[in-house]
Amino acid sequence: MTQAGIPLAVSGAASYWPLALVMVAAVPFRWWWVAFGAGLVLWSLSRLRHRRRPARPEDVIAFGRLLVVPLTGGMSLSNALAMASQQAHPRLRAEVGRLLRRSRQEGMAAALAGSGGLLGELFRRMAGAHSSGTSPVRAVLTHVENLHSQVRTEALSRIRSLPVTLAVPLTLLIVPGFLLVLVGPSVVSRLAEMLSGLIGT
Repeated sequence: MTQAGIPLAVSGAASYWPLALVMVAAVPFRWWWVAFGAGLVLWSLSRLRHRRRPARPEDVIAFGRLLVVPLTGGMSLSNALAMASQQAHPRLRAEVGRLLRRSRQEGMAAALAGSGGLLGELFRRMAGAHSSGTSPVRAVLTHVENLHSQVRTEALSRIRSLPVTLAVPLTLLIVPGFLLVLVGPSVVSRLAEMLSGLIGT
């Protein structure tokens, strides 16, 4: 995944290619129940994996973009956080829930300033905007842009290191193939001569 906007579920779908192959192969034989069962299992496994996977910076970026929409529409900060958390990762949803509970006791500014976790930096930026009386939209957008640039830089660095990482497996796979293509015909002809000689005797 080289871009933060790529859906995260797509990255995990490659792990279930055997089930997808069974589902596709069952259709020409009119085994619709097999295709339906394989598709249902594939969907269930992808949902379970999405729920159990740890939260990533991409989830924070998606949450920030969701948060900007109700804030731009004039919704209050607490209602906007509650609305955006409904579509967020379970861990981020839990952090927002703790923040809202603390805000009822300490106030929104104090709760934002004292928050931690994956959303801690975003909440602290919003606390500064909230205490100064300005709109938190700019703070959210700035944090999302910075985090997106960081994720993009890390992804590009991993892409640049791919040639070095793939050098050993490519060597182990390509060299035997070349040897088989170059040496294989001569070995087969020798074996054929030996077998013909043995059969002839």
